[in-house]
Amino acid sequence: MFKRFIVSILSCFLYGGIGLTAQAQNLDGSWEGKLMINPEMGLRLVVNIKGSEGDEAIITMDSPDQGAYGIPMQIDYISSDSLNVAVPQLMLKYKGKLNGDSIKGDFSQGPLNLPLNLKKKATSLYRPQTPQPPFPYITEEVIFQSALDNADLYGTLTMPDDNISQTPVVLLVSGSGTQNRDEEIFEHKPFAVIADYLARNGIASLRYDDRGFDKSTGLSPNPTTYENSMDALGGINYLKEKGFPKIGIIGHSEGGLIADKVANDCNLIDFIVEIGGPAVPGDSILIFQNEFLLKDGGMPDEYIAMYMDAMKGMMESQKDINPVAFDETKYVIFSPENLSNPVLAPLARNLRETFSDLAPWLKYFIIYDPIHDIKNISVPILMLYGGKDTQVPPSLNVPVLNENIQGINVKVYPELNHLMQHSKTGKITEYADIEETISPEVLKDITEFILSIQ
Repeated sequence: MFKRFIVSILSCFLYGGIGLTAQAQNLDGSWEGKLMINPEMGLRLVVNIKGSEGDEAIITMDSPDQGAYGIPMQIDYISSDSLNVAVPQLMLKYKGKLNGDSIKGDFSQGPLNLPLNLKKKATSLYRPQTPQPPFPYITEEVIFQSALDNADLYGTLTMPDDNISQTPVVLLVSGSGTQNRDEEIFEHKPFAVIADYLARNGIASLRYDDRGFDKSTGLSPNPTTYENSMDALGGINYLKEKGFPKIGIIGHSEGGLIADKVANDCNLIDFIVEIGGPAVPGDSILIFQNEFLLKDGGMPDEYIAMYMDAMKGMMESQKDINPVAFDETKYVIFSPENLSNPVLAPLARNLRETFSDLAPWLKYFIIYDPIHDIKNISVPILMLYGGKDTQVPPSLNVPVLNENIQGINVKVYPELNHLMQHSKTGKITEYADIEETISPEVLKDITEFILSIQ
């Protein structure tokens, strides 16, 4: 799923990498608080701490209101009651100390310094679709190598039986940001649910930990969609060597872009399923996401217009073969008056900091137009969208598909969000509260599509 954004207040598009480790005792769990930017504007932040006494701790941060999850945090110090962590790429730091049932601390990002107190969240959420043993199928821990740099990618091969020569198989490819093989978010494990359903219906699958995350090796700061596609190609090569007769890819969100690229780079793919996959360039996606988030947050229209005007100009400047320095003087948001405005100043700083040293993933995403690759794919494709998706909306993508590809198989589910959950609004803030991991109708449609491939 898309977890990288250019957003207001904080530059929380998710960078690749892994959290450093240290000792932890009583801080285990997820701690949530609200960062009050001003009296009217608050931003929820969550610090997730995993590891008990004597083990290694891994700390990540979520920004649910911005759709950013699992951001790896560097651990500068941690004890049984205190922590000092950072995300250097975002110039972000948090220092806190346990006080009763709360962590009282201070948050900073660049020139922004604010108090941030955290309360421990409930430890378990009800996820009825998460598969539970005993399983009526075979699961196997496997390792394959990336086609990029031979990084070891660890995964789970799930098979209905051991008759590989008669069984179709899919490679499950996650969205942007580093994720584990289950594409886990808020205790939802969509890839585990998909693998379980497919296996019960005669289809094998391989899902894997992203490079540099969980068990997988391969440290590549801010890997681009192309680099991630080389990891996926390694999985396809592995499945071919195993002897599966038909091989496909199920890609979610950016995973759809990866599926497009892999299908164009090799002739080993027999079919593709894209769940919430973009059909337009990344700048169009980011423009939609940012404008939606600002409007939903109650930002005045005139402020949104200033921000979006500058953001569009900045992204357009990145499309030149030889990008020139961005000229801030063309945009009202950077005027001296607005740079002293307590609401507009953070927005302007966000743009300035983001585009002064653009992350490789973001630059590639802004420029890449997937429709060119999709048009060149000769194998069957099933494109699925949630009608309430507020990250990769069908209104932006389906018309482009229908205009460019005659007879493409597209389905929109009116009540589903970007995770293919039944939802009220489709907003990112609902994901954690919804018990359903993925709609049974989507699982059924994917299965029927794969079994129809001759």
